[in-house]
Amino acid sequence: MDLKRKGSLFYFGERILLGTAGIVTEPHSHYAVSILVSLGNSFHLYTKSNQIIESQGIIIPPNYYHKLDASQSEMVIIQLDPKSEEYKRIEMDLSPKTIDSTTREQILKIADPLFGDSLDCKSARALYNQILSLLGSGSTTKKYDERIEVAIQRIKEKMPNPVSLTDLSEISGISTDRFMHLFKDNMGIPLRQYLLWQRLHIAAKLLQGGENLTTASHAAGFSDQAHLSRTFKKMFGVKPSLFLGTQSLNQVCFCED
Repeated sequence: MDLKRKGSLFYFGERILLGTAGIVTEPHSHYAVSILVSLGNSFHLYTKSNQIIESQGIIIPPNYYHKLDASQSEMVIIQLDPKSEEYKRIEMDLSPKTIDSTTREQILKIADPLFGDSLDCKSARALYNQILSLLGSGSTTKKYDERIEVAIQRIKEKMPNPVSLTDLSEISGISTDRFMHLFKDNMGIPLRQYLLWQRLHIAAKLLQGGENLTTASHAAGFSDQAHLSRTFKKMFGVKPSLFLGTQSLNQVCFCED
């Protein structure tokens, strides 16, 4: 395996398709679901309880604290919103789920273009959908409290402007304390962390439009570029420069969702 091959990153509004080699992260957790598939050598996950999971394909549920060592692997990585219909069709619990060898082999047959320059936004989205279709099974649907659904809609309408906890609790019809508990129960993370997650996506959209990192940081509601970088590293375990330039990747494409 040639670990010198450069991969590609495609961003589809809260969905990421990435081909990369030799990635190593610091310990982190984040809101998104992560799907990790090696094109060859095994990789290792280090859990919060110091368990070491060796794998060639795994699905990591949201908010699962881990460190990834894929230093000897070419990887296909997908990240998606745990509230998405795509994730709801994948049957799993709150622990990492191993991808069976048959499904992994099917993914390997179609994933190699991520390490070339033949993909554009349309063909990359088709590849993303193919991979998700191989993983989807069943029709389990998690229902979220309607009051939280209303609050999420308000958050997306108001950001990148400040979002008030008082405003969210009022439109939800419950106290601020009750809202905070209900939000975490439904979303799996505290409100503040979810707001930071949304600001990261706003920054990505601004970068898509041609803004530089400094301007995108301020416009998305971060105090400065360093604040954005710290938040990115905390949630993804790596610096944003890994994904926002072509030094490590063949191409970075921000696509319309």
